[in-house]
Amino acid sequence: MVVAGCGGGVDETTSDSSPPVSLQSPVEFGEPIPESERRVISTTEARPFIPNAPYASVLAACAAAEYTDPCTLSTLPYIGQENPVPTVGDIMERVLVTHDWMGVRLEQMLKRLPADLLPMFAPITVVVIGSEVRPSSFSVAQGRVRLDPRTLWLSVDEKRTVATNDDPRTSYGSDLQFVSLYRFTSGNDYAWDFWSLTDNRERTSDDIELPLASLLYHELAHANDYIQPDKLASLSMDLTPWGAFELLDETRVSRQLYERGDLTGPFSYLYGLAGVRFFNDEATDFHKTVTADFAGADMGNEGKLIFYSYATSREDVAMLVEGAMMKHHYDVDVHVGFADKQADVRSCDLKVAWGERNRVASDLVAPRARYVADRILPHVNLSGLFSGGSGTASPLRVGDTWCDNLSSSAPAASRTISSTDEKDSVSRPHTHAPDPLLRHLDQ
Repeated sequence: MVVAGCGGGVDETTSDSSPPVSLQSPVEFGEPIPESERRVISTTEARPFIPNAPYASVLAACAAAEYTDPCTLSTLPYIGQENPVPTVGDIMERVLVTHDWMGVRLEQMLKRLPADLLPMFAPITVVVIGSEVRPSSFSVAQGRVRLDPRTLWLSVDEKRTVATNDDPRTSYGSDLQFVSLYRFTSGNDYAWDFWSLTDNRERTSDDIELPLASLLYHELAHANDYIQPDKLASLSMDLTPWGAFELLDETRVSRQLYERGDLTGPFSYLYGLAGVRFFNDEATDFHKTVTADFAGADMGNEGKLIFYSYATSREDVAMLVEGAMMKHHYDVDVHVGFADKQADVRSCDLKVAWGERNRVASDLVAPRARYVADRILPHVNLSGLFSGGSGTASPLRVGDTWCDNLSSSAPAASRTISSTDEKDSVSRPHTHAPDPLLRHLDQ
């Protein structure tokens, strides 16, 4: 089980009948949601955010096209084929939404987030934001990125249009003896809070900036891994996105990373364990015997950022980019850990059997992060980050709880974490989904 955090100190005691609680004024809401749309709407009903955009008439069909019958680039080109350096306007012309507020929010945040995110949209054909999208994902077959709106809502009315269903991978890995943990931190606290979809609290753009940046760096890293922007101009418009991927397969960053023996060692049993945890593969007798300290000791000798990095080579690359860029822009650290599974014990109280704080700065992780970041983000100068700017990695205290390890020097102060917080943080394996069409590349 991967845990994105254990609550972040959010007080979820507000009842559904109480008035909205705004943390900052003014809260940047858009237009009121029409009464007819104050509900969860199927992603199949997603519509162009800009109805008169040049490709508005084909966005929905191309986004939903099957792998066997996708649109060609002449029908819907990559954004970067028309503008090598996409603007916010270029991106918004490719957005499908089930509710207008989702497009409004994305546009607002793209104008606020680091500018180096915009060029990363070049190898994207369409962006889908819908009530029922969970988890976020990138699909190479359509060049499509899907974004879960739970990262975007600000008002109570907005979050009432977001489905509350759990990530379907929640129950995977039930036969394993250990729990894998990770979180983003700032100083000795969580880098951001985790918010309920069912209470009456509201939030501001300050609250969603970091988690949205993290999400976008990850998903867009996938697109730039498969289709490097400097190759877009040479692609035939008769190709489909899948055809473009096949043509450029030898150049993908994840392939090059795994061909570097000095950066990526031979496959270990941890890949099999990740298959159980993230793909629901059947656990072998050996998998069922692996303990937290055993798995952690081996991960500590390898350069993966978190356990999810073992899911596929592409997730490995995307996590390295995500971790590096969050450190670069926001000085956010990644903590990782393993704990033995205990019945009826919340993640906060699990005792760490192995762990590391500021994992991006690890001697084994940092060279791999630099390798992929330099190739996926050539427009960003990261020399300072990888020349001492990332700080140092340090071990978590074995035997202390996950939440006591939040502080680098002493046990954390007592934290009040409600059952809603705990469910939201523990049940989410990861906010991103591997592309199942590409899993064969790691076999």
